[in-house]
Amino acid sequence: MADWMREREARLREFFGAGAGVEMIPQDEARRFELSRETEEALARFNIEWHVVPTAGALPLDDDYFARLYPHAPRDFMRPREHAPSFRERLTAGHAKHQGRVVGVETTVKPRYLPGLRQFYGTAYGHDPSADPFAPYMGRAAMVNGTRYAHNYTSLRAFVAVVNDDWRARGILPAGYRATVCPPAVFNLVGAAFHPEWSETETLELGFYRDERGNATCFAVGSAAPNDFSFIAEVEGEGEWSLMGFRVALVPE
Repeated sequence: MADWMREREARLREFFGAGAGVEMIPQDEARRFELSRETEEALARFNIEWHVVPTAGALPLDDDYFARLYPHAPRDFMRPREHAPSFRERLTAGHAKHQGRVVGVETTVKPRYLPGLRQFYGTAYGHDPSADPFAPYMGRAAMVNGTRYAHNYTSLRAFVAVVNDDWRARGILPAGYRATVCPPAVFNLVGAAFHPEWSETETLELGFYRDERGNATCFAVGSAAPNDFSFIAEVEGEGEWSLMGFRVALVPE
């Protein structure tokens, strides 16, 4: 097992109060995951940080988990919604795809909100467009405002396709992985355990769970307070997208 995996596992055990003998990720998965130095360096330029998602046995999404990770969740978090499962059910089903696996999560700084939404990811105040490592892909995906805000599912799907095509052509996309918008439960887990600074900005980010047809249920995720990642809401109307940014993740196909 790589040193960074051991470090991530140790942090997760500490965060959740798990015993030293709890195996967060299967040994065969740990041995199978391997990156070339060239791939690792290339992805590091996009601020991709690798994480282990604990197995359902090591860390089930039960009442204790949701009390720990979603302490300020919306009041309807556990209630079935009209023609849709509850948020808890949706997160549990979506997260099952990633449990016991390795995922890559982008750690680029999200700027604080200023009027006009002309901030760019990469710095706290967001004035410098060149600070966003994904800026070149936005132009190729016809994101005309050059920022990560005020888009819709169609434009984000085009952006994700451009990134995947380019990374495959350059040979830096790990085999069996695809780039996507960071899934909600992964955002919550990695943010709460490793990146509490993500909770210091007021604006929300998008999270996707893609179905077998390539469509996605879109969620707004974020913080109710510092050191909290409880907020989640399904995104439906076009007007809801303007205040949300997004971060990239690499997940198993």
